[in-house]
Amino acid sequence: MSSSTARPSPPSHGPSSPQPRWRLALWIGGAALLGFLAGFLLQNGQVNRARQQVVATSAALQAARLEATLSAAVIEAQGGRFEVARQQASDFYTGLQRRLLPVIDAGSQAEVRTMLADRDSIITALARNDPASTGTLSGVLTRLRETVRRAALDSSKVPGTP
Repeated sequence: MSSSTARPSPPSHGPSSPQPRWRLALWIGGAALLGFLAGFLLQNGQVNRARQQVVATSAALQAARLEATLSAAVIEAQGGRFEVARQQASDFYTGLQRRLLPVIDAGSQAEVRTMLADRDSIITALARNDPASTGTLSGVLTRLRETVRRAALDSSKVPGTP
């Protein structure tokens, strides 16, 4: 037997050691996770802003369609085509109640409800071919425009529109 016995060498912590590689992998994984989280939060913020813009644009579009429908009813009534005007006025009031009323603020809802209260009398006047209904429709159109402007549903106020 030889007097020299082999002693195990102490573990080295050099670059070839498995422990620093594990720590390095952990740091890289943590950095990647933070990067993905930051990207997710940024994208989520952009999606939320886009959703808000879509809602605002949709409400402005609904208001513009209603205004166009009511304007057409006024034009038809001025031309003496009361039945067509009645149909368009009826479409306007249906859209006002179903599409515009739910998307506007409480202050504007009160004005819309007063417009809706006049619905039956205006439709009846148009059905009777009453020439005074033209002036009444024009007044409703003016009130609608003011309400849309106050409710900030004017399409010129929507971000991203020319």
